Amino acid sequence: MQTFTVYLGSAGAARDIFKQQACLLGDILAREDKHLIYGGMNAGLMGLLAQHALRGGGAVTGIIPRKLQDSERIMEGLTRTLLVEELCDRKRLMFEECDVVVCLPGGFGTLDETLEALYWGSLKMHSKPIVLVNIDGYWDKMVAFLNSLPDYDDRYCIIVDDVEGILPALEAWDKLPPIQTPAHLPHFEDEISRDTLQAIVIDKPTLENAYFVTCAMGLKQLDKHQRPIGLINAGGVYDDFITWAKNAQAEHFITAKCLTLFDSAPDEDQLRALLKHQSRPDIDLHAEKWGKAISGE
Repeated sequence: MQTFTVYLGSAGAARDIFKQQACLLGDILAREDKHLIYGGMNAGLMGLLAQHALRGGGAVTGIIPRKLQDSERIMEGLTRTLLVEELCDRKRLMFEECDVVVCLPGGFGTLDETLEALYWGSLKMHSKPIVLVNIDGYWDKMVAFLNSLPDYDDRYCIIVDDVEGILPALEAWDKLPPIQTPAHLPHFEDEISRDTLQAIVIDKPTLENAYFVTCAMGLKQLDKHQRPIGLINAGGVYDDFITWAKNAQAEHFITAKCLTLFDSAPDEDQLRALLKHQSRPDIDLHAEKWGKAISGE
């Protein structure tokens, strides 16, 4: 396992413990001569990870959509920079090129990428390990939510407490039978972003639905659509998911406005009433999330 794709937050205001772990992971990957693939940005944990891997002499590939590149948030000095057209192209390429997926704390984008990889695993489309780094219990509520889902296959997911546990856990992991990843991996970006204001209403808690709604939240954060988003939280089936989102905001991986991207209610009638008045937040990612650029030099 030589090539590691790492999903992690781009928010600049994360706590020091998360920043320190991102830096340490960059150091470890460089020291162990592992190839890092990440989202190409110079912000938040993403920038710190790449900076430390580069300083340690490691190979770093950044994959970034052209529109983000045009916003001047691309990391300078990378070993290789690949520009793609859309977010779905970025995610597909990041996944296809790696041997291992590592997920550090992050917001809706990081969760979307993580759930997507787990969803493809549930469809038996790959046999790659997905390492969830549960720093300071950040993923506790999401892990509890995942374990409640009927289509979640925990054989794909390795959970560790810190980045130093990643390589030992991979050594001990029971490898899955090899699977030839198909040329086409399913995604929902086109369906979500189509030209409509029809509400996205999610009822049954499944891994597929969790991936769909998280992708919808991430795209709405980027102003890719303005469709109302809602969860039918009958019996509290989405409580852990919602609590995770609130904690992600408290940890500054998403903005306060991001919590207005969706509503929840115990039944569909109440939810539909809320969705009629759901706000359309204008999120300035430069000012409200990314913060100061991190240099790769």
